[in-house]
Amino acid sequence: MSSQGTSEKGLAATPPPPKPYHHGDLHREILCAARDLLEENNIASLSLRAVAKRVGVSHTAPYRHFKDKESLLAGIAGVGFSELTAQLSGAAEMHPGDPAAQLLEAGHRYVQLVTQNPQCVQLMFGGILPCDETYPELREAGDKAFAALRNIIEEGQSLGVFKAGDADFLALSAWSGIHGLSLLFMSGSINEAVATPIDGHTLTTAIIAMLLDGLKAD
Repeated sequence: MSSQGTSEKGLAATPPPPKPYHHGDLHREILCAARDLLEENNIASLSLRAVAKRVGVSHTAPYRHFKDKESLLAGIAGVGFSELTAQLSGAAEMHPGDPAAQLLEAGHRYVQLVTQNPQCVQLMFGGILPCDETYPELREAGDKAFAALRNIIEEGQSLGVFKAGDADFLALSAWSGIHGLSLLFMSGSINEAVATPIDGHTLTTAIIAMLLDGLKAD
């Protein structure tokens, strides 16, 4: 038996190295794919297997990042809140020193985000996920979104534009108004309620103007 034959036999018996199950940021890709599938269909039909197929990985790969469907949904909602935070912060940065303009811009951005992502919004605010500390990252993302709105209110108070008082309460009041309007747009209820078509941008501006009237300092 030659040494060459032994070498060839050894090589043949050695299994090939395992292929990596994915390269890059799979966690992020899973969330992006899940978000797309969510908006294309609905929450009930979303599954980790469908997400794996969309990303192009094995059906077990998503479980390395999300233990079950609910944790995946929590991840999607967290991304939604992060996007909301970015939009509200961006509105504030667009109009430095002018909290009224900041709030107007924030309201328009809020309506746009809701109407463009109805399934994600349902996930964020529909009571589907637990509101306790089950998913701390989700809770933190939601708190940051509300804080971005509260920051606008607090700046308005510091400049004497908005009335004094509990900033959380005032922010909650403003949020309730614009969120309710957003849901009416999302469901199509506004067009059903009135005989003539209503321009969404004009109506949003009018609603926020009324909210601003209630926030103005005496």
